[in-house]
Amino acid sequence: MAKEVDFTARQNRAFVGDCEIRSVDEDKMSVEVSFSSEEPYQRWFGYEILSHKEDAVDLSRLNDGAALLADHDTSRQIGVVERAWIQDNRGKAIVRFSKHSPLSLQIYNEVKDGIRKKISVGYKIDEAVLTQTKDDVDTWTVTKWQPLEISSVAVPADNSVGVGRGIEEKPYKEKKMDIEQIDTAAVEKAAADKERTRVAEIFAIGRQFDKNDIAIKAVEDGTDVDTFRKSILDSLKPGQVVQTKGGSLDLSDKEVKQYSFIRLLRALAEPQNRTAQDAATYEFEVSAEAQKRSGVQAKGVLVPFDVLGRDMTVSGAGGGGYTVPSDLRIDHFIELLKNRSAVLPYAKILTGLSGDIEIPVQLTSSQIQNLTEIGAITDSDITFGQKTLSPKRVGGSVPYSKRLVLQSALSVEQFIQADLLQQIALKIDWNLLNADGTGNTPVGIRNTAGINLIALGTNGAVPTFKDFVAMETLIAVDNADFGGMHYLLNAQGRGFVKTTPKESGFPLYIGDGGLVNGYSYIVSNQVPSNLVKGTGQNLSSIVFGNFSELIVGFWGGIDIVVDPYSKKKTAELEVTVNQFYDAIVRHPEAFTKIDDAKF
Repeated sequence: MAKEVDFTARQNRAFVGDCEIRSVDEDKMSVEVSFSSEEPYQRWFGYEILSHKEDAVDLSRLNDGAALLADHDTSRQIGVVERAWIQDNRGKAIVRFSKHSPLSLQIYNEVKDGIRKKISVGYKIDEAVLTQTKDDVDTWTVTKWQPLEISSVAVPADNSVGVGRGIEEKPYKEKKMDIEQIDTAAVEKAAADKERTRVAEIFAIGRQFDKNDIAIKAVEDGTDVDTFRKSILDSLKPGQVVQTKGGSLDLSDKEVKQYSFIRLLRALAEPQNRTAQDAATYEFEVSAEAQKRSGVQAKGVLVPFDVLGRDMTVSGAGGGGYTVPSDLRIDHFIELLKNRSAVLPYAKILTGLSGDIEIPVQLTSSQIQNLTEIGAITDSDITFGQKTLSPKRVGGSVPYSKRLVLQSALSVEQFIQADLLQQIALKIDWNLLNADGTGNTPVGIRNTAGINLIALGTNGAVPTFKDFVAMETLIAVDNADFGGMHYLLNAQGRGFVKTTPKESGFPLYIGDGGLVNGYSYIVSNQVPSNLVKGTGQNLSSIVFGNFSELIVGFWGGIDIVVDPYSKKKTAELEVTVNQFYDAIVRHPEAFTKIDDAKF
């Protein structure tokens, strides 16, 4: 009696045949192969024969760019099927190997050299007919089937007629055996979707940071997204400004010259003045596009980074225009901020951002193990976490006289820009060091969870040279003593290290030669000097670490709101400026702080 066989579910059954190299195109790395025949193949239910009649084989999947895999592993695609057809009762195809995968190149060369000769096909059966029963062994002829992919395989099981078969886990038995039902199409789709996502994200990061060549190599090498993003950030130098592609308008020099900051202020100051509005049409258009690309919701008009901080010099005789070197603009704008900052010159800075930005943080490393001669290695993976940069607004108001804004002199435009930038820079610098993450602020270095802390006393205490050394030691214990580290002091701290001996009665001071413990120190009054601990008053903070572990992101440009009414009695305009930014500390263990120093 014939056994009941369910052919309706998709199954991954491998037929292995000789890799007939009829032709090789060296330039395209393509090979003609034979992937199926009508040879009977033993299954649990008896024998299976694949019909190769014209209406039996559905080649649509293969002829739609199906995958060429290594050993039916959907995570190891090594090429593509270019064309498939039926000839002399055999399935034939031209497959093209990828030029960008080391595995593909290896297998291609082994196939070309006759080392790897076996080809396997994964397929699904749509219809089968019982054509013979002899000695209680059934023979089924598959009358409708569809190949799904072609694989190059290393180990066949049956070479009885010069055509092998993929190894089966269990031998033939007359009783029915369970067969794992695999939705091959779903597996293939999931693998393809995962790979497309990986490639798309890596290329997007490459475009964003103008690292397309590195992105291509990462795709070819199979690098995962988190590892690639981390390598990009690690490649940035302390203080380096990276103009990402997300929010940049890519204005030409001519377009940048055409943008007038003063013209925009006049239009905002006189909303009823049609002439002033028409004169600033271009500025409004550029600002609207900047807001659209950056994804931030401006309160007023967004002045893009492309035109901020430009190096404006009067042109030659008869001119009157601006000379705007293309290598300045955003760099110059950030430099104006950095010149007034104790933290920004050493951070890694990303500008022109659009939307939230995920920053990878390595949580664990792979583990190297001590083993006996035959001991098994326990798998260990590098794991990543993520921290997110999302736009936060910092702003303030500055009054200017209407007469000043109505001036057309170049120096006036430079003065107003520099003044506005100074207000922004001072607030951002304070937040990068001291903010606690509340009230739409980032978490500053001093308040970042996980940084090292040295407590000098219940009510604070005078720091010693040993305390400065201990700040370095804590970072070294965490294996984070890399990069350019330095101390950050306030003015009282500078006076202290210059006048306090390393040891009592010893004529060498803590800050001799402009160094503390062999490291430079930076002075900023953004470092608090009004802290309280116990009964201790007016205590100071000291921060030491690798400040390039601070990642600072800027979105869009400066959001300008002009109020011509509140101060109209004094003929002044109130200009409110907002900047969208955020910051994170990638590795808190790279910092140590003291918050109870008595100077």
